[in-house]
Amino acid sequence: MKSATEDAVTQNNNDRDLTVALDGSWHRRGHVSLHGVVTCTSVDTGRVIDVDILSKHCTCKDKLKVKHREACSANYKGTSGGMEVSGVVNIFYRAIPQYNVRYTNYLGDGDCKDHKAVLQTAPYGDKTVPKLKCLGHIQKGMGTRLKN
Repeated sequence: MKSATEDAVTQNNNDRDLTVALDGSWHRRGHVSLHGVVTCTSVDTGRVIDVDILSKHCTCKDKLKVKHREACSANYKGTSGGMEVSGVVNIFYRAIPQYNVRYTNYLGDGDCKDHKAVLQTAPYGDKTVPKLKCLGHIQKGMGTRLKN
């Protein structure tokens, strides 16, 4: 993923402030899944530059006593619907230490919880991250309102 990030920087005139699209997906529909993934895609190249895989599934023997093995697969506690928010925030926070870039423009779907969490946690200090709106989601919402 480092090479995909460097390609995005090159495509962005060697500017390390990138525009990215983030979206989450779950193993099951309806936000009742034990597993989820959030992908971060460069808008300039269309390549995936980071992912965050989240799981609530624990196979430890003493999981009822909250004694987890070091290699436990459970890395998230909370609601399944909150997985996407947590994954997006994780991706923003590791952008600088892992890839030496900042995600300064955020393209997301209609879900505003992710963007609100990024603004509240302020991963880049005073630098705010504006949310860009996807034309496809705008068209879908407007079409639904016009039909109604």
